[in-house]
Amino acid sequence: MDNLQMDEKLAQYRRCRRAIDDLKREAAAIESEVKAELEARGVEQAETAHYKVSWKTVASTRLDTKALKEERPEIYARYASASVTKRFTVS
Repeated sequence: MDNLQMDEKLAQYRRCRRAIDDLKREAAAIESEVKAELEARGVEQAETAHYKVSWKTVASTRLDTKALKEERPEIYARYASASVTKRFTVS
């Protein structure tokens, strides 16, 4: 692939990313409307002819790694694992 082809691909990539961002914003707006409707109805779930929708509170427990690192650094060091990734950016 030469630089002209690379430019064309990157322009296409940017158009796709913009379209994805636009669709994500549209989906988020629709989600907010549906959540508002569920709240207005005073329910956590609803059914239509084709869909079931729910918006429920979910509890979870997470490890506070910052506090663990400060209070028990030896335990943190023993169980911490490093990861390596590659980041793709276009500017």
